[in-house]
Amino acid sequence: MNRRQSKLLRSLARSLVRLWQRRGILFLVFSYLILLGWLCAAGSRIDLRPGEFYGIPDNPAWTRPDSGHWFGTTGNGTDLFELSRLAMATSVSLAVVAVSLGITLALLVTMLFVLDRGEKRFALPNPAAWSGFALPPFVVLVILAGGSGGSLGVTLSGLIFVIAFHLCPVLMGWFQEGENGFDVIAAYALGLSRRDIMVSRILPGILPRLIGLFATFVPAVVLIELALSFLGLSGDRLSCGAMVAYGQTLILEAPWMAVCPGLMATLVVTALSLLGWRVSAALRTGPVPRLF
Repeated sequence: MNRRQSKLLRSLARSLVRLWQRRGILFLVFSYLILLGWLCAAGSRIDLRPGEFYGIPDNPAWTRPDSGHWFGTTGNGTDLFELSRLAMATSVSLAVVAVSLGITLALLVTMLFVLDRGEKRFALPNPAAWSGFALPPFVVLVILAGGSGGSLGVTLSGLIFVIAFHLCPVLMGWFQEGENGFDVIAAYALGLSRRDIMVSRILPGILPRLIGLFATFVPAVVLIELALSFLGLSGDRLSCGAMVAYGQTLILEAPWMAVCPGLMATLVVTALSLLGWRVSAALRTGPVPRLF
């Protein structure tokens, strides 16, 4: 009985030591999650339309920013701070889904090649992937979104495709780097199969770096979504980009309706970018492609 307790205590002590050694990374990850949680607490409503709130009624009920309404109110009396927060929650939710699925797709495609036993397994995908940088992905995304009437599904699909397309060479480089490790060479010498080596030796070292990629890409995708919504290419749905575009028509009567959503977007994207950069640096993600 005492021996079991001592094993449990030793395991608990080792776990606490590991957590303490990684306290910096955990602090950054928790800060990132807290920011996402604060946004998601506002909800995510795809069915809301900015035109419903930015229409001018016969007797506008808008008020300037004050202590009760930090961002003021719209023409129908809706609090603009909560509306901007809800819009950013929708944009960030779209970015989180797109980046998550894009990274997953890139990992699946990469695994199809790295599990091949041939020596030229990277010969085909690398040139094909790197050649894609000659085509501006932003233009491709605009064409896809605009050509379909700006539907949410096509915008999301375009983002996923562009992220996965540009991440494949990065992931393949990581797998190639992992294959040159001493423990992997020793595993080959011991007769382990390529599948076992990839799953047990190389992939565990790559998965934490994917967290850094996720944290880095989310603010970039949010910026793309804001730009598309500002241009009217992502559909008539609630977004700070669309709110700024609608607010331009009211810049003289109610300038806060254009300025405040832009301020909310700036603060959220800046916070996500700084935290994402720190998380990526702490996890040693390394250089990533500048997609947009």
